[in-house]
Amino acid sequence: MVGTLVVVGLLMALLTLPDFGIDHRPDRFPLLVLALCLAGLMVVALPLAILRRPGFPSAAGLWIPVGAYVGLLVLEPFIVQDPLPSGSTPWLLALSLIAFSCTAVAEQDPVRAGIICAGIDVALACAYAGRIPVSHTLVNLIGLGLLSGGLVLGMRALRLKADQADRDEREAQLLFEDEQRQLATEAERVRTDALLHDTVLAALLAAAGNQAPERATEMAEAALDIVSDTTDHPDAPPLSVLLQRLWSKADPELAPFRDTVQFDLAALSDVDLPPEVTEALISATVQALTNSINHAGPDAKRVVTATRLDDGGLRIVVSDDGTGFDLAAVPEARLGVRVSILERVRQVGGLARIDSAPGRGTTVTLEWPQQDDVAEVLRRPGESLFDVLPRRKLYRAFGVLIVVASVIATAEAVFVTHAYTSVIASLLGLSILPVLIRGARRGTMSNAAAWGTTAVGILLCHIATIGLDPADFDAASIARYTCGVLAGVVMAWMAGRRITPLITVGALVAQITLWAGPSGAIRLGLAAEIVIVIAGLLIHRALRRVSAAAGTAATRHRDLTIRKAELAAFNSERQRRLLHAGHAAAPILHRIIDTRGHLDEDARAECRVLEQALRDEIRGRNLLNNAVRRVVASHRRRGSLVQILDDGGLDGMAPATLDALLDQVAARLETVRSSRIVMRTGHAESQTAITLVASTPDETAAALGLDADDEVDLWLTIPHPDSVGLAA
Repeated sequence: MVGTLVVVGLLMALLTLPDFGIDHRPDRFPLLVLALCLAGLMVVALPLAILRRPGFPSAAGLWIPVGAYVGLLVLEPFIVQDPLPSGSTPWLLALSLIAFSCTAVAEQDPVRAGIICAGIDVALACAYAGRIPVSHTLVNLIGLGLLSGGLVLGMRALRLKADQADRDEREAQLLFEDEQRQLATEAERVRTDALLHDTVLAALLAAAGNQAPERATEMAEAALDIVSDTTDHPDAPPLSVLLQRLWSKADPELAPFRDTVQFDLAALSDVDLPPEVTEALISATVQALTNSINHAGPDAKRVVTATRLDDGGLRIVVSDDGTGFDLAAVPEARLGVRVSILERVRQVGGLARIDSAPGRGTTVTLEWPQQDDVAEVLRRPGESLFDVLPRRKLYRAFGVLIVVASVIATAEAVFVTHAYTSVIASLLGLSILPVLIRGARRGTMSNAAAWGTTAVGILLCHIATIGLDPADFDAASIARYTCGVLAGVVMAWMAGRRITPLITVGALVAQITLWAGPSGAIRLGLAAEIVIVIAGLLIHRALRRVSAAAGTAATRHRDLTIRKAELAAFNSERQRRLLHAGHAAAPILHRIIDTRGHLDEDARAECRVLEQALRDEIRGRNLLNNAVRRVVASHRRRGSLVQILDDGGLDGMAPATLDALLDQVAARLETVRSSRIVMRTGHAESQTAITLVASTPDETAAALGLDADDEVDLWLTIPHPDSVGLAA
């Protein structure tokens, strides 16, 4: 705003110089020099608001022009002619725009700003009282009052909008940060779940089965390396990686499948994807092949194909013609399907689908469509804060202005001046209007269209005033012509053109100057209109620069927020989980390695118990504390089947409340001696926090081959603490 005032103030001061020489008494030369110095101070002081030193408030630089203008008001009655020459415009009228604008920008209280502007307006009327007609004084008083009021109210509205934008921005930042923390935690949780399932749990199961000791030893060594990793921060990932390169690095994991799987991966040669997407697709593919080897049957034919999507994305299909299965019948405990395939791919924005039926084989489809990097669920911080002048509304307004100006010019030519060349000029203006609107809408214009509209604009300028007498026109009557041309110039500027609009403006200025004389260009208001256009373009440029700066800051804030969220999730989720898994599994993993996979029955049983305990950490994390882990482990060691399932009903509960609730659950479970125990959270919308079911099958009926329901030893529902408080 201040930068615009600098340019506009200089131009307004230059426009007042001709009137200054005409309106003032030459015999008051010292006072005239003082007046010019004060006018110069008004213009020179404005850059102080921009080139200020740190700690120097911008308002201080803006009050200097106001003070200088007050000095001119005091000095003017002593140097101005009495009366003013006929047709002369008081020079302080133009400079009043600088004083009003500086007051509106510098004074944040609209009431005080309005009082100051009203005082300046009244003082200006008093300075020229008796020197110009009373009607002119009244018109100037009202017009300047409306102008100053509009500036004050406009600045007030802009400040309110900016304050609201700041508040919205802070809220958006907080929402964005919270969303990113949740997303990063969930993403890290899925990655950690898949990592533990594919390494530690797989190694324990392999050792418990005692079928491939060498393979179990290799898996135990890899798992031990992972849970022993002491890295305290995640590596900064590259923006993208070649899928083929990471696929080659995964060759040790894919080696067991080379002899039994047909790979068609030619489409991966030039695929460039984000690293987290690449890792998810490879991991899901390996897990799908593992499931196929374990369940599809030894004679099944397995194929892995990769194809490029039309939008630049990728599709990987893992298929077999084996036994197949009913997907709906897969228990929730089967984490290889739910965590390592479906959730992991969906977490990175991909699509995962499993099609299977008994006897018809299985097809796993993994897709990652090309995505726009700037698409966000929430508005990014700093986005569109300064979109106060939408392009669509601007070109519509200018289009309407051109049409109205053409209609008025045509009507005036037909019914008043009878200068039919003005009708031709109006038709020329309407003929190029579609090109201007299309260019303004798109923000671009071809060279042919740009130079074509410029040629038409120059022709329009030269024929519009043929047969017209400049003495018959004033600033208001000629505005229908000059404003229409300048509106077209601005629309060409909006289309990204710079040279052609300047040429059109030059042609307009030259034509008006030749037609009405140099003073006529000022008298008819063309110079003031050009100043207003320049001011508008400067404001538009300033808003674009501020918007670009806000966008850059928003991008940096976004990247920093995401990085901080990933680091927090890495430390709070991944490292914590790996540390817990390491404490629990490291001893048995060392034992597997030391014995080369040949474990005794007790050790294999411990592997099974430990594998189930780590599985609980994946599927029932909110149902575990040290007391619950201890009780559940003791039940499993005596042979009970224990299932722990978290359906999200405890999400968001305060840690102290949750821990007390779990201690209560552990106390109730400790005395149970059932052979089957299920502990499950309620759903998020349920008033039940935890359900406990302990049952024992009827051994007599089972021995006789009879169908019989299990005998329920315990059925307990623990209400959600919030629902208890609500009921109370």
